[in-house]
Amino acid sequence: MKFSKKIITSAVLFASSSIALAATDSTEIEINVTKDAFVKFTGDLAGNVSRDLTVAEVNGTVTNLGNLGTESNTVGGCDLSITSLNDFRLQHDVNSSLYLHATNKYSINYSGTSFTSGSSGLSLASCNNPASLMQIATPGFDANQVQAGTYSDILTVTVTTQ
Repeated sequence: MKFSKKIITSAVLFASSSIALAATDSTEIEINVTKDAFVKFTGDLAGNVSRDLTVAEVNGTVTNLGNLGTESNTVGGCDLSITSLNDFRLQHDVNSSLYLHATNKYSINYSGTSFTSGSSGLSLASCNNPASLMQIATPGFDANQVQAGTYSDILTVTVTTQ
């Protein structure tokens, strides 16, 4: 009987251990890293720049303003536009009804495109472009007929990724 108790106890322990169910669990972890897109200007016209020109440089001439390029971490092209606060006219600092070229407007030449009043933008195939020359092309005027003072305009150059 002692021997059969041991066998029965062993059999019960063995049977109970063989019917134990294994437990398991799993999970998936997705890792994402987001780098914000950027586009910026390069060259000596990047940032808020002021260019002082002489009367001779804006009297029927094409004058270099400096170099401007673009740099980005995006794939694809960019759109570039140039707008003028005074509609591409140099306005007198005291008498706002006076313009250096009267009713005539100047244009900005950049990357093979001439920007002036009402012009559309420039579509660039890439957003990474080396700095290239930007110029102002002005109509002529009689310098003796111009009232003394400072004539100015503010250009806004905008680049946008496509």
